[in-house]
Amino acid sequence: MRNLLHATDRDRLIAHLRGALLREVTVGGRRLRALAEAEGAEGGSFCAAPANARAAELLVQPEVRDGDPAFADGVLDFVMAMAEAPLPCRRAAAGGIEVLRDDPRNFEILTPFHRFTGDLSAGMVRQQLRGAAAPPVLHTGNLVEFRLGRHRNAVDVEDNIRDCAILRQGEGVVLRHESRIAGKAGLVRTRQAEAGVLRYDYAIMAGSPLLRLTVTFVAAKQKVQRLRLTTAVDQLGSNGLELAEGRVAVGAGPAAPWKDQPVPQAAGVAAWAEATPARHLAIGAAGWPAGAPTLHIRPGAPAGVVGVKAIAARPGALHWLILRHGGASLAPGATLVVQEDRLLAAGTQAEAAEVAMRAAGQPGVAGLDLDPLPTDGAALNAVATQILLAARGAYRVPLPVARVVALEAWLDRHMAALTQGQPSLPDLAHAVLAAEARLRAGSGPAAGAGQVENLVRRLLALQKSNGCFQENGRGATTLAGQALALLALARAVPHLDPLALGGPIARALAVIHPGTVEMEEAGRMVRVDGMALDGAVPAPLRQHAEAVGLVARAAGAVLLAAEARPEAVPAEALAAAQSLHRQAIALVRPLVRARGAALEVAPSPLGGTASPTGQAAV
Repeated sequence: MRNLLHATDRDRLIAHLRGALLREVTVGGRRLRALAEAEGAEGGSFCAAPANARAAELLVQPEVRDGDPAFADGVLDFVMAMAEAPLPCRRAAAGGIEVLRDDPRNFEILTPFHRFTGDLSAGMVRQQLRGAAAPPVLHTGNLVEFRLGRHRNAVDVEDNIRDCAILRQGEGVVLRHESRIAGKAGLVRTRQAEAGVLRYDYAIMAGSPLLRLTVTFVAAKQKVQRLRLTTAVDQLGSNGLELAEGRVAVGAGPAAPWKDQPVPQAAGVAAWAEATPARHLAIGAAGWPAGAPTLHIRPGAPAGVVGVKAIAARPGALHWLILRHGGASLAPGATLVVQEDRLLAAGTQAEAAEVAMRAAGQPGVAGLDLDPLPTDGAALNAVATQILLAARGAYRVPLPVARVVALEAWLDRHMAALTQGQPSLPDLAHAVLAAEARLRAGSGPAAGAGQVENLVRRLLALQKSNGCFQENGRGATTLAGQALALLALARAVPHLDPLALGGPIARALAVIHPGTVEMEEAGRMVRVDGMALDGAVPAPLRQHAEAVGLVARAAGAVLLAAEARPEAVPAEALAAAQSLHRQAIALVRPLVRARGAALEVAPSPLGGTASPTGQAAV
């Protein structure tokens, strides 16, 4: 196959990665270079490990790395460091807190992970994920319950706010509102009496996705009995949020069982925990879809939680979640303090989030997004690719022996972890690529060929009869996942029985269709010239460039496999690969646009800013 990319254009494409997307981040106390998820305010404040891993495979290619070894090795070092952090996570912060508006009645604050807006005079704190079009979670809707003498009282916190402020504390910001709480009192004649001062502090910390809520009640000049402070989240089923079901760790100890809370079938109140501690709560959309907003709440004193209630205003979605803490009696002037951590994440499961939130204060975790990352196949492939190229003597200046040894040791550790788990389809496909590269390098385990064969066998077990690969039985895959699986099979052809791979390759090619397809954009379907996969869900437009680039690469790899082992690729599959390769390249070309001296790859025909994955794939 001829090289479609001239050196000048290649260097201009790399220049965009090195310029617009390059950031500095700290991982485990080391200052490293990494690529931002996207340019601009929404994506440029963090660096995703999987995206950097996919770009690193490109950057370690000889003609790229020789031009800037520090850049190429730096990105790969970031990928390796993220995998060996005390808590391996998906993203690292590449920025701090930005206070865009400091008016307590109309504030806007950005962290690398979240956007906060609201009106503290009304007790309203909105939080939404950055880098996504997700609707906000509303931290509001609080009550305080108590007795003054013989009188029971329940007072709305937000209706009684008398003061609010935004405070700078070290590298963080505290959002505060304060209420004066009064209630009915008196043994003979009922009167209004001051019960105390109630303060809500929402602490936003630099480099952490946790929101720490501290509620402080200071009793006034009389005894306050059966005091219960609440921490609430409101309007969970409004404005497109649609949080509908929960999962609660009922009990205070680490072995406390998890209890699923189903989607409400009718409007009403459901007791998620009653007269029992609660260690962790998670709220998500129905079915816990991947990537959808998930809110996790971790009380600082689980034994102090005396009840959790969820209120649905209609079937299919929650409206209000309220945790009650305390039940104590306070002498005049005494104080009750309640604290909890909250984590708004994109699809993180409850058990994983609990582990991550518990680890948040450990050394080396600061700056990470607390979204646990299992062993990433793309990282294995990037490391194995540099090992292969170093073994072939491809670099102008050979890699130091110590670096090669470190790369090999890292790869052995993480390949073992991946093969012992249940990797996703993309991770499994990338692991095949990594094992195949290590086999060609000649420095891997003695059973290198067996490792490739075992991984390919696992990959083929995910292929359905119609040719589509699926995510470990969890439904349809994506076009990018299909292309990665096809690429892995093509790379394995020289090492395995070619006749055993010809059929799977032909079936994998047959289900990819070029033409006008529907893709998702901001919750609506858009028709664009692209490629579709039989039985797959519509792809997001932001992944268009990456998916089409991967199809071109996979089809090209099939053509190379046919050159090396003609018997491995049936004639109809060869024709399909040639056609797909031409059509994918035709779809890719219009996405490349000049940006000064650099070339940028738009994520889709509708435009947008480049991402490392799309830029590298093209």
